[in-house]
Amino acid sequence: MLFELMLTEIQKKYPDVHGKLIDIKGVVFEERVKMNCFYCGKYNSNWKCPPHVPQLDWKMIMEEYENGAFIWLDYEYKEKNFEEIRRETSIVLHKALLESERFFYQHNIPMAISFIGGSCKLCKDGCGKDRCNNPYMARSPLESIGVNVVKSALNNGIEIKFPPESSLMRIGLVLW
Repeated sequence: MLFELMLTEIQKKYPDVHGKLIDIKGVVFEERVKMNCFYCGKYNSNWKCPPHVPQLDWKMIMEEYENGAFIWLDYEYKEKNFEEIRRETSIVLHKALLESERFFYQHNIPMAISFIGGSCKLCKDGCGKDRCNNPYMARSPLESIGVNVVKSALNNGIEIKFPPESSLMRIGLVLW
């Protein structure tokens, strides 16, 4: 199956990546999730987060796709290195999701798209002042489009422990 082939290819470059096919209808959309973005320190400073995310019917868009998979990493951390692990895992997940998009593109599925977990951290020094520095690589977080990630993962058999205690899970979604 194409998904397993894609995951195997990604794991060659990112061996800590896991993946699971999901039922797209199990993705939970809640407006209150976007409200949490308002209280985030990245609000209005990250080009792929609110209020810069277009107000589209994301649920309808997602249901136009035939397939979806959660892609995730699970890293152990100690309190002193939490922020470092948080940033590193975010970037690894982001790049793995971009690789999944590329894989599907190369297999004649040009509309594949992915959503990251948490804010985009591709730019080491933060986002550009007037525009995104990496518009072709940057992706919006699931939370920014109103996805309750914890409920959606659980609906698809993946438990996210929140708040994290000694292990940090970073989870994103690819659709094709």
